Amino acid sequence: MKGPIIYYEIKELYGRDLSSTKKATELRQDILEQINLNFNVEVDFAGVRSISSGWARNALGLIVKSKGEEFFKNHILISNMSKGVRKTLLEGIEEVLV
Repeated sequence: MKGPIIYYEIKELYGRDLSSTKKATELRQDILEQINLNFNVEVDFAGVRSISSGWARNALGLIVKSKGEEFFKNHILISNMSKGVRKTLLEGIEEVLV
C-alpha cells in the first residue's frame, strides 16, 4: 500500500467483542469513503476477542464482494488478528462470496 493511511483501532472504536451488523456497516461505509478520498486503510484488531460472522460479512466481506479481492489487497491492511478472529473473518467473507 502506498500513500497516506487511515488507522482504525477496532477495540477502541467498537469494543472487544463485535457482533453489531449496524456498526459493521458504518465501518464499511467509512472505509470506502476514506479510500474514495485516496487514503488507504489499516484495520487493527489488537485486543479484539471475538467477531460474529455477520459483523465480518458486513464490515469487510461486502467490500471484497463489491470491489474485488485485488482492490481489497491494494487498499486495506488487516493487522493484529487472533487466530479465532482471523478464522471468523475469513468465514464471513467466504459467506458473501459463495
